[in-house]
Amino acid sequence: MAKKAVLTEYQLAVSGIKQPLRVASIADVHERKNDDVLALLQQAKPDIITVAGDTLERFDRETGRPYRKNAYSPLHRAFLMVAFQFNYLFIRLFGRKNLPDTQNAYALLQGAARLAPVFVSLGNHEEKLLEEDVAFLNENGITLLDNADVKTVVHGELVRIGGLSTAADEEWLRRFDKKDGLKILLCHHPEYYDRMVADTSVDVVLSGHNHGGQIRLFKKPLFSAGGGILPKYGYGMFHKRLVVSAGCSNTAAVPRVNNPRELVMITLIPNEKTG
Repeated sequence: MAKKAVLTEYQLAVSGIKQPLRVASIADVHERKNDDVLALLQQAKPDIITVAGDTLERFDRETGRPYRKNAYSPLHRAFLMVAFQFNYLFIRLFGRKNLPDTQNAYALLQGAARLAPVFVSLGNHEEKLLEEDVAFLNENGITLLDNADVKTVVHGELVRIGGLSTAADEEWLRRFDKKDGLKILLCHHPEYYDRMVADTSVDVVLSGHNHGGQIRLFKKPLFSAGGGILPKYGYGMFHKRLVVSAGCSNTAAVPRVNNPRELVMITLIPNEKTG
């Protein structure tokens, strides 16, 4: 595993709450070891823990292609497939300590569930969870949000949390948008923001997928599988409501450069303009 993860903090002013709420955002675990992320989570003391996709590896390993179709062009899909095969080969040869193991993901989720309510959405590496995955989530009181939402109360505040999956259900998103209360959307793909989320009234959007751009020069992300070269949403906060995590793991044979793995913590504070 790469260098130790860091804690990245953001503050967002939102309407509909009277006191601050601490929300943790975990993304792109990819079944790698994340003991340092769990340690940071314990220190951060979140009220809510969100997991925005690609926690588990549930895709076709023979082709390296996630089961769910996406909006990439045939050429882009072909490139990603070839790149995946080369990357997986190099990791098998030279990076065996960084191979995926479902128990790594389970350990992080179980540890998180001991700290605060956990809500999980699905990414492009998760076509559908196995029966044992669903049983594990249920046994540990973890809420799965696959184009679905739930209502919860935190410190007396009504919070709705939704999960927009890779195979996005836009009709569900429109229904979610019309509901009352503070709305937090887990959306693994930040590129979905412009296409589907920008015109909604969702208060907070939590994403991952681009792994921080893998290599950063002058704080600029260079490349991502989802965003291509110089991705628009590599990592950081955008539009005063979209927070993109650089992810918890390194799944590439090349190292992350100037791009630490991270746990993201967002403190939601009352918007004084609306009371």
